[in-house]
Amino acid sequence: MLSFIEGRVAKLPGEGKVVVRVGDFGLLCEMVPREANSLRTGEEVKLYTHLHLSGKDLKVSLFAFLEEVERMVFERLLRGPGVGPKVALALLEMGTARLLRAIEEEQVATLTGTPGVGARTAQRLVVELKGKFAEFISRLPEAEAPPTVFAEVTAALVGLGFRENEVLSALDRLHSDGKLSTETPIEEVLRIALERLRH
Repeated sequence: MLSFIEGRVAKLPGEGKVVVRVGDFGLLCEMVPREANSLRTGEEVKLYTHLHLSGKDLKVSLFAFLEEVERMVFERLLRGPGVGPKVALALLEMGTARLLRAIEEEQVATLTGTPGVGARTAQRLVVELKGKFAEFISRLPEAEAPPTVFAEVTAALVGLGFRENEVLSALDRLHSDGKLSTETPIEEVLRIALERLRH
């Protein structure tokens, strides 16, 4: 119904929320917190959206994402057992590529580190969603790369003083620039991520 919006960031209320001015309207969107934190007031943005109607109180919410593939993963997660919009956003906070690897490689412990996701829910997510993200993984080169590479890069950058969420966000967005592939050496991944974080 509402595939995307383009406008200027009018306000950043915090807690993962952003108000985007589109024409004469200000649309309140809920985002993955690390993505909302990467935005700046006055910035022109294009956000891929999902309009959600809560079955309990008929509340209408607009969820927005910087990348279309992330919106698609969000919608797929909503089909999972015990996963509502808030839990789906919390899962995506770890980074889209990292999340998909956790599901595909049955990393239950990684999933249970997400607020609102217990061991039973994590296990059901793995059982019911494993193998259903193949179409997305090909669009996320870092999801195909050996997990140790990005784990090492993340650890190194956190050691330099960057926040883990900042690092994950940078790695998650680099695929759209075409700068990462499964053959990218770890030194090159580190250099590219460092450049992104310093801008």
